[in-house]
Amino acid sequence: MQRIYLFVALFFLMMSCACQQDPQRENNNARNKQTPVVVVVNYPLEFIVEFLVGPEIRVINPVSPDADPETWLPNDAMIQTIQESDLIITNGADFADWVKKLSLPRSKVLRTSLYLKDSLITVPDFEVHSHGAKGAHSHAGTVAFFWLDPALMIKQAEAVAQKLMVLFPQEKKTVTVNLKKLKGSLEVLKQKLDQLKTEYAGLQWFSQRPVYQYLARRADWSVHHLHWKRHLNPDDNDWKKLKKVQEEHQIPFMLWEQKPDEKLVKELQQRGVASIVFDPLTVKPVQGDYISEMKRQLNQLEQFLKQHSIARDTSKK
Repeated sequence: MQRIYLFVALFFLMMSCACQQDPQRENNNARNKQTPVVVVVNYPLEFIVEFLVGPEIRVINPVSPDADPETWLPNDAMIQTIQESDLIITNGADFADWVKKLSLPRSKVLRTSLYLKDSLITVPDFEVHSHGAKGAHSHAGTVAFFWLDPALMIKQAEAVAQKLMVLFPQEKKTVTVNLKKLKGSLEVLKQKLDQLKTEYAGLQWFSQRPVYQYLARRADWSVHHLHWKRHLNPDDNDWKKLKKVQEEHQIPFMLWEQKPDEKLVKELQQRGVASIVFDPLTVKPVQGDYISEMKRQLNQLEQFLKQHSIARDTSKK
């Protein structure tokens, strides 16, 4: 009889433990579901949000590091994740094809370009197309790489911070403190560009496409984009166009988004054009972050200009 009572007692004890564990498991699941999710379209915005918020908010940059965030498209599972997120932060200026193609809930979208209206740069010949017998023609477009001017990235960060504090008031203190730190770091980068403006104002550059206009404006430079196709070597027509521009402007430098072929670098050198890589940081760098990489690249740019200004001075003598 005592054994029966013992088994009954054990049975009720086990049932009691199970009842206590299930709600706990449900609470954990509910907590995971309640974790706020913020989706971003590129690395600079990912950097801003991760800098501002604490670990209680999940930041998703759906684009893999080896993909191009301008042309990448999500699969069905990622589309659902994006649409169910609490906030979708876009760049604007038609950056990221998927933003234009997906049906996104407007109430969840923060378009940072709206906060930069007075600072946007529109290029009249942004992209050149050829449509059959009609020949080549160009389209105007807004340059999307705002973050290459740290002053504009500060405005983007302020817009993001304001939205985060409205959506997640519990994060207000964290976001406020971190925004101040971020603005301090970006101010250092801005001062570096202002220094380059003082020392090297009025420089002219080539680039393959409209990428560096905001950086150039901050430094009082101008950029002539060549419409060279990425990942393809220039053809005879491309070289003819460069020669024509060179005859008119005598442009000494070219900015590259990625390291060009050495043969191409030498060909440009023979035409009086020195090359330097300046990664626009649309994807996360292999080492460091936005701040450290911009610092490194601006220092590298300064050294490049020092070397080539000496070379140009020598050639004039």
